[in-house]
Amino acid sequence: MRPRLVVRRARLSTPRQALRSRTPCLRTFAYYTQLTTKSRPILPFLAIPVTNRSVRCFTTERKQWLKHEAKMAVRYTVSFWGILVCMGVIYFFINEESLERDFPTPHEWGFITRKLLRDANNGKDPKNGQVNWAQAMELSRGCVLRLEDAKVDGEGVTKLSDIVDPTAQFPGEFNPCDISGKSEEWRRGYFEAIMLAAKASEHTDGWVRDLTRNVISPPEFVIGPSNPRPVPIPPGQPHAPREEDCEIAYPSADSWYMKVLATKGFTARQKLEAALEYASFMEFKQRPEGPDALYNLALAEATQGLNMSNPPYNPKTFVLNEKAGPPSLNLLDAITAVATHKARSGDISAALPIYLSLLKARRFLPNDPPTVSRTRAPRESLWTQVLSAVSQPDYPSPPPDGTQAPWRSPQERCQEASLSLWIGEILYASSSRDDGLSWTRDSVDIAEEQLRALGPTTDDKTSKQTCCECLTAGLDNWGRMVVKLAKEEEQMREKAANRSSVFSFWSGAQSAEGRWAAEDGVVKERVRRTKELLEDVRKEDPGLAALFKA
Repeated sequence: MRPRLVVRRARLSTPRQALRSRTPCLRTFAYYTQLTTKSRPILPFLAIPVTNRSVRCFTTERKQWLKHEAKMAVRYTVSFWGILVCMGVIYFFINEESLERDFPTPHEWGFITRKLLRDANNGKDPKNGQVNWAQAMELSRGCVLRLEDAKVDGEGVTKLSDIVDPTAQFPGEFNPCDISGKSEEWRRGYFEAIMLAAKASEHTDGWVRDLTRNVISPPEFVIGPSNPRPVPIPPGQPHAPREEDCEIAYPSADSWYMKVLATKGFTARQKLEAALEYASFMEFKQRPEGPDALYNLALAEATQGLNMSNPPYNPKTFVLNEKAGPPSLNLLDAITAVATHKARSGDISAALPIYLSLLKARRFLPNDPPTVSRTRAPRESLWTQVLSAVSQPDYPSPPPDGTQAPWRSPQERCQEASLSLWIGEILYASSSRDDGLSWTRDSVDIAEEQLRALGPTTDDKTSKQTCCECLTAGLDNWGRMVVKLAKEEEQMREKAANRSSVFSFWSGAQSAEGRWAAEDGVVKERVRRTKELLEDVRKEDPGLAALFKA
């Protein structure tokens, strides 16, 4: 018989004995651990995990998660900056469209040339009121250079002179050109760019460039022998330049005006405007020999094509001839400039008859505008209206050439007010103070009436500017006259009080005392009342920032 194996009970009963010898929780955990040795261990609730440094941190799953996060970061970053770039491009083109509507440019020019002229005009007349003549000068100058370059926008423009100044920044820049082959819009825009450069040169006359830093500075800040008392530099600006390190930054205005007068292709009206502006600049620079020749040139342009057997004005006294018929706009402007030049020179005896003849001629002008035959435009479709709303506006039609007599528009009526102002000032200074005050009051009344008729939302900026200038000058002259008369009245009253006695009859003249002081109060009240008419406050466009305001 085969013997059986002896099995010790102690070994078979070891797990049970072990379970009995421990606590119930640990007994259950050990039991299930032995039954499921290959399963995942079940930890008790709120068990503290133990960090094992031997476990790998960069697993395959973590690697995929990091790749996903990196892709999302790149996607969000590119999307964010893409949206910003798109918004910047949209804002840029909206701003350019707004500037184009404020300062139109010829459509046949290139984009860069048109932008230069728009930005130059914006520097001269910005919405925030901070005029930057240096920017207007540089941009308008660059626009003119591009218009004369055959490789850019100057195809068909020929130079009338081959003289080149080797010391100039741009040789041949001020040589006159022949632009007769260009369109009217191109020539008008070219004239606007040159005249803007000339006006900017007047305001930047004498400005210097510091060669060591390439900084433009007005002459009053320069430190040197020619300026022993320099003006302090404003806070935040570069330090003052030294005279030995500087050179003249911009060309003189004479070069620009002479270029306009010598260029072939401009109209008589454009050359007349250039001659009058040049003469005014020479008067400001106190050059006595230049203005007379320029005024004669302006009169020659104004009377071009007229029959001089019956001249429209007296060549010696410049008084208008009533028998020659209504004067043209060019002749009125030229004769007015001549009279103003004589008045500023002190020859008021010669200026007064000219002003009176001009005022009489303007008052006999027609009150209604000339009739223009208009053809009824065909009715546009809805799609055409949408396209016209989003497309760029048409270039403005050409202004009058000045060869015809004007009508009494608001601007012409304000010109009448300015003539009354000049007449009143001359009469007050020469012969009769009462007559001078009467003419001055009439000019203020006419200017205020026209300003109120135009209204605050008018699109006729030229007429509004003329009336504002006339009203401001009229109120200023009126106030100065009354203040002077009030002081004299006060002095006379004090002298009379010192000479008064028991037998004097000054009590009967008390009603006349204080007349000019009372009128001074009337002038101040008039200034307060017309303040709203003279202020041209432009509301700033808040743009997208208004969406985030409460």
